[in-house]
Amino acid sequence: MASSALGQMRGNLASSVGVSAGYVEDGYGIMGTFNFHPNRFQYFQISVLAAIAEDKGAQNIPYNIFTIQPGLYYRVFMAPRRKNFSVFLGGGGLFGYEVINNGSNELPNGALITGKSRFIYGVNLGAEMELGLSNDFSLLVKANEYYHVNSDVGNFYPYAGVGLRYFLF
Repeated sequence: MASSALGQMRGNLASSVGVSAGYVEDGYGIMGTFNFHPNRFQYFQISVLAAIAEDKGAQNIPYNIFTIQPGLYYRVFMAPRRKNFSVFLGGGGLFGYEVINNGSNELPNGALITGKSRFIYGVNLGAEMELGLSNDFSLLVKANEYYHVNSDVGNFYPYAGVGLRYFLF
């Protein structure tokens, strides 16, 4: 009976939402996701990332990054005996905004910052591990690598987080 319930746990998914928190380069981030599942083996994802960080160097310069990432994920592994563990790989585009030093070009010591706050765009690759906790909830582990084409903070930007996913219907 229990294995039958676990096998049906992911039977007719249509959409889910999730939230995770974790590490970004030089700071912390939080991500919200909405997934549309056309079938059991893939999903379309729209995610929003908010990062709060500080570039540590000769001067500590705070920055924030806010991005939206549309993408597509495919299941590449499902545990053979327990159908409640899966691994997904995917990727997509991204666009957003980065704020350097709260929008000010001058540091407290009078030095000027050559980088500026701006709209950014690029691509991302991601991996998600999901462990089903019940019919409605899953534990989620996310790892994404972003490539910001025009960022003054840095082109490559990682995110790794842990969170929960809720299946709407």
